[in-house]
This record gives sequence, C-alpha cells and structure tokens, in this order.
Amino acid sequence: MSNPVLAGFLLVLLLFAIGATFAGLLLDRAVRYPGMATGLVVVAMLGLSWGGLLLLGE
Repeated sequence: MSNPVLAGFLLVLLLFAIGATFAGLLLDRAVRYPGMATGLVVVAMLGLSWGGLLLLGE
C-alpha cells in the first residue's frame, strides 16, 4: 500500500467506523444510564472543540 491517498482514505474510514461503533454503544446504554451518556457527550464536545482550536492554531 504505497499510495498515500488510499492509505489516508482507509484510515479515515477506520476512524469513522470506530466512532460509529462507540456512538451506537452510547445510544444503547443511554436508556439505562442517562447521566453517564450526557457526561460523555459533554466531554466529547469539549474535547472536539479544544482539539479543533489546537489544530487551527488559535
């Protein structure tokens, strides 16, 4: 696999699949543990916004 575009595409596809799996597990558990699900969503949003600012360099 020497093509970097193909390797990047497969990496993004893999990361999306892992994220979708975790989102599905979170939705499955949200009925029984709504506080935990809310906390994970808040932590994920803060992490994504901080990471986005870090990547943008602002």
